[in-house]
Amino acid sequence: MGRLETNGYYALGVPFYLAIIALEIALSRWKGKRVYGFADTLGSFSAGLGEIVLGLFLGPVLLGLYDFAYGELALVRWPEGSIVPWILAFALGDLGYYWYHRAGHSVAALWAIHGVHHQSEHFNVSVATRHPWFSDTYAFLFYAPIPMLGVPPLHFFVAISIISFYALTVHSRVFHRPGLWFLVTPATHIVHHSKNRRYLNKNFGAMFTVWDRMFGTHVEVDPADPPVLGTPFGYQTHDGARAQWVFFRDLFAVARQAKTFGDKVRTFVRHPGWTPEGIVFPRQPPARPDAAIPTRTKIYAALAFAATLAFALYLLWLRDRHPFWQLAAGALVVLWGLSTIGGLLDGRDGAAKREGVRVAATAALGLAIALSSSAS
Repeated sequence: MGRLETNGYYALGVPFYLAIIALEIALSRWKGKRVYGFADTLGSFSAGLGEIVLGLFLGPVLLGLYDFAYGELALVRWPEGSIVPWILAFALGDLGYYWYHRAGHSVAALWAIHGVHHQSEHFNVSVATRHPWFSDTYAFLFYAPIPMLGVPPLHFFVAISIISFYALTVHSRVFHRPGLWFLVTPATHIVHHSKNRRYLNKNFGAMFTVWDRMFGTHVEVDPADPPVLGTPFGYQTHDGARAQWVFFRDLFAVARQAKTFGDKVRTFVRHPGWTPEGIVFPRQPPARPDAAIPTRTKIYAALAFAATLAFALYLLWLRDRHPFWQLAAGALVVLWGLSTIGGLLDGRDGAAKREGVRVAATAALGLAIALSSSAS
């Protein structure tokens, strides 16, 4: 398999994402709805771009693990042209996602990673791009049986790609369609992004509702209890990079207060929000409202993010032509940029100065890459 099937292949879907979002915005305006917020959307895009960039390095490792498991540990080989591995790829791919997803809501340390996806208090396609950067460090465990059941790498990654693109479309208030009992829809998925008690830890499936129905985690919207979006921990930052560690910050704050080693450990392995007796879970201030962000800051942030995205796509689309030092340095300045742009939106002290340093460093790297390319 080529390197296209790393997380970097998502870069090829950027035009598709943007087209879907443009359609969603047009439909929402036609229906008189406002489903997007500027800073929230940019924060979600930043989280998604960061995961793609990190996938340059983590993706080949995961591919190698899958190839090894399929080549050395497969218990069965299906005849060429058999439809069975395709069925297994889709069914077990979604089932693996179900249990990975459910684990991310059940264990505090895993929630600290996965919870990034739930921070937004909006429900739109951009939220689907709000990815945790480090979820693949444990997600692969839930897909481990698939190569051992004889599903070739191509089958698995095609299935996962389709499931991922399908999941993108269920994060929307306007793309309604029937679920036919077995498909996830926006109407069933919106409750998963809600903090109402009746909806917590429900509807984990990405494409199929079968697993939720089978394992008792399926719920429908109750008109008397409309979904309230977000998490009980609140929306704390517009910074897609900073969002990756805010829950860990709170866990470590609780663990430092715990009086026994056992309670320190339980802080990370019990359910999200658990604290030892007598300790209150930290409550952080919310991100500043979108309306409080100066227009000039929004314009600059949009332009800076567009430039950062263009540079990241240059790295991703031509990654086979770049030496490792360029990929590593490029990834570093992209992640740095996501953080400093987010700092501007949050209004953090010194954000403008840090952004200036970042821009200078990015320009220097761009010059170094250009000189290196011309010399070769």
